[in-house]
Amino acid sequence: MVLYPEKMSRVRIIGSNSRRHSIITSIHDAGFLQLEPVDPAIEKMLDRGVSGDMYRRISTLLQRFRGYEMMLPPVEVNSRMETPSPEQLIEETEQINIGSDLESLKDSETDIQAELKEISMRLHALDLIDELNYDLSIYNNSFVTSYVAISMEDKISPEAIKQRIPDASVFPLPSGNFIVSIPERLESDFGKAASDLSLDILHIPVMSGKPQDYRAMLIEKKTMAESHLKEIREDLMDMSRSYYQKVVQYREALEIEARKLDVSEKLSSTKDVFVMEGWIPTKQVNTLSGIVEKASDGASVISIVETKEEPPTLFNNPRKFRVFEFFVRFYSLPQSNEFDPTVIFAIIFPIFFGIMVGDWGYGLIILLGALWLVKRIDHPRAHSLVPKKLSSFALTVLGKNPLRILGKTLIPGSILAIIVGLMFNNFFGFPILPVTLFQTSTGFSGAHIGPFPPTPTVIFHVSIIIPKLLLFSGYIGLAMVTFGLILGFINEMGRKHKRGAAGKIGWILLAWGIAIFGLNLIHHNTSLNPAVSLTTPIAVGLIFAGLITVIATEKARGAMEIPSIISHVLSYTRILGILLASVVLAQVIDLIFMKGVEKSPLLAVVGILILIFGQLFNLVIAIFEPGIQGARLLYVEFFSKFYNGNGKYFRPFRSVRRYTVEREEK
Repeated sequence: MVLYPEKMSRVRIIGSNSRRHSIITSIHDAGFLQLEPVDPAIEKMLDRGVSGDMYRRISTLLQRFRGYEMMLPPVEVNSRMETPSPEQLIEETEQINIGSDLESLKDSETDIQAELKEISMRLHALDLIDELNYDLSIYNNSFVTSYVAISMEDKISPEAIKQRIPDASVFPLPSGNFIVSIPERLESDFGKAASDLSLDILHIPVMSGKPQDYRAMLIEKKTMAESHLKEIREDLMDMSRSYYQKVVQYREALEIEARKLDVSEKLSSTKDVFVMEGWIPTKQVNTLSGIVEKASDGASVISIVETKEEPPTLFNNPRKFRVFEFFVRFYSLPQSNEFDPTVIFAIIFPIFFGIMVGDWGYGLIILLGALWLVKRIDHPRAHSLVPKKLSSFALTVLGKNPLRILGKTLIPGSILAIIVGLMFNNFFGFPILPVTLFQTSTGFSGAHIGPFPPTPTVIFHVSIIIPKLLLFSGYIGLAMVTFGLILGFINEMGRKHKRGAAGKIGWILLAWGIAIFGLNLIHHNTSLNPAVSLTTPIAVGLIFAGLITVIATEKARGAMEIPSIISHVLSYTRILGILLASVVLAQVIDLIFMKGVEKSPLLAVVGILILIFGQLFNLVIAIFEPGIQGARLLYVEFFSKFYNGNGKYFRPFRSVRRYTVEREEK
C-alpha cells in the first residue's frame, strides 16, 4: 500500500565457501539486501573470518590509487570500464606505477608555490616602503629588525609608539603608516604594544639594494617561477590525459572489490559453508533467491527468518510524490509498520500553501521562480543574473538537493495560489478582473465595490466572507485532526494495542463534541432540551463519552492533554489569518501607491517606490510564512495524532558506480 513503507523480510543465506565471492558479488550488484549480524545462537557454532592476503593487497592498491586521483588534475571521463575479476584487477593495477613521477611533480609544484608566495610577500612589503628610496639593508641587520605599522583605527602618532617602546626608531611614511625599527630583543614587547595600539604590523624581510632594483629582481624571479610552474602543470595535465580515466576507473573498482572482500572476510562460516543475514523488501525475496541460486550453481539455501526486531524503513511512494519524502525525513523517518504520511503531506501542504498565499500575482511569481530554480540547479550556467556570492551562500547553507526539492515542492503550491487568487480576484492586492467567483447580495465582489475598475479608496472587501472563511478553516482543522486520529486508530489496531485504539476513538468523540457545542454557542443554541434541539445534548454526550474514554485509556497524561484537542483544531484558523495578513498588506501598499499617484508627481514617485519594495517584501513573506506554517500544521497538529517516527534507514549493500559497470558472468 502507498500509505505504508515497503514491507520487509529478514532472510538467511547459507552458501558454499567455494562460491562465496560469486554470491556476495551478485548480492552487491543486485543492491536490495541490507546486511545484518547473524543470529547469535547460530554464530556460536561458526568461526569468525579473518582478513586474507587478497583483501590486504586490494586495500593497499586502493590507497595508492586514491593518492593518484588526488594528485592528478581532473579531466573528463567519457567511458565506463567493465569491472575485472579480483585477480585480474590486482594484476592490471600493479602495472600502473606513476607514484614517483607524480610525487616529484607535486613536490616541485609545492616548492614553486611557496617561492611565489614569498615573492608576493616581499613585493607587498616593497609597496609599503617604496616611498623611501633607501638601501633596503638598513631595515634588518645585527642590531635592529624593522616593521611596517599600519593603524587600524585612528591615526597613531610616532610619540605614542616611542612611549611604549623607548628604544624604537619610528619613520613616518607619506601614506600615514610608519616604519618601526627595534632591537631584536624587544620584538615580543613591540607585538604587545602593537596590539594595544590597534596597529597591524608587517615584518620587512631581509633585503638589500635600492627598492627599484630589488623589485626588478623579484619580478624577474616571479616570471621565471610562474613559467616553471606552468610547465609543471602542463606535465601534470599530460599525465592526467594519459592516466586519469584509468585511475578513477580502477579506484572505483578497487573500492567496490574492497567492500565485498570486507564483507566476505567477516562472515561467520565453517570449513565448507558460510552464513549471512539481512533485510530485504518482501517483494524482492524471490528475485534474490534466483540471483543467489544462479551465482552459487545451486549450492545455497535461502530462508525467511522470523523475528520481532524492528525492520528498517524503505519508502514506497509513487515517483511524483517522492520529492516530499524530504519533509517526512526532516521530521522523523516512519517505522516500517506505521503509516508513511508522504502522500498526505504532498496533497495537503500545497493546498494550505495556496490558500495562505491567496494572490495569483504572487503565485505566478513563485511558480516562475520555482521553475527557474529547478532548471538552473539541474542545468547551471557559467554566468548568471544572481550574484555569485548570493548563490554560493545559498548552496553552502542548503545544498543543491534541498534547493531543488524546495523548488519542486513550491510548484504545486504556487499553482493552487494562482487558483485561489483568481477566486478572490487578487493580483498583488489589485482586483483587476471584471468578475470574481465570490459575489454577495450586497454588491461586494471579491475585493472591490461597484463597477470595474475598482475604486482605490476601498482597502478590503473580502471581509464580507471572513466569517464563512473562519468557519471553513475550523472545519479544515476538525477534519485534519479527525483524519489523524483515524490513522492513529488504524496504527494501534495493527499493533494490537486495543487500549491505544480506544483512546483514539475517545479523542475523536471529544473533538466532535466540542466542535458541535461550539457551533451551537455561535448560533445561540445551547438548550439541553431534546425537544428544542438534538445537537446540544448529542454534543454534551460526545464530550462526556470522549472524556471518560480518554481518561480511562491514557490516565493522567490524557487528562492533561484534553485542552490540546481544542487548540489543535483552532490552530488551523491561522490559514485564514495568514491569508488576510498577506492580502491586507498588499492592498494597503496599493492604496498608498494610488493615493500618491492622485496627489502629485513627487508623491507618485514615492508611491511607486513603496509599491515596488512593499510588494517585494510581501512576496518574501508569501513564500516563507505559508511554507513554515503549512508544514507546522502538518507536523504538530496532524502528525501528533498517529505518527511515532524514529524509524531506521534501509541501507542496502551496494555501491554507486560512476566509472565502472558490473562484470557480465560468462
